[in-house]
Amino acid sequence: MWIIKTQHKNEDGATVALELESEDGQFDVNVRWDGCMEVHVYSVTEENRELHDTFHTCDVKGFIEKLQSLNEVCAEFFGEGSYWEEKNNNKSDDKNEP
Repeated sequence: MWIIKTQHKNEDGATVALELESEDGQFDVNVRWDGCMEVHVYSVTEENRELHDTFHTCDVKGFIEKLQSLNEVCAEFFGEGSYWEEKNNNKSDDKNEP
């Protein structure tokens, strides 16, 4: 899913930063060893690749947790038939249980 474009190393040869790009070209990320990162979000069409947004975080795990909790709230609120509906193959099996 991610292509490593560049590795940045310190004097000891340890990798301290990476420049990555998603295979679909919609994201590129500069990430450092300390957890800080800058994410660029693009719109990709046949004609061009246009930058739409950039965000910076030093707590990607916390950011992911916030997005996951947002997803859960949206799934509960909008529910069945919406984009947010959980697609779980096991749910159809649950209907057959007593």
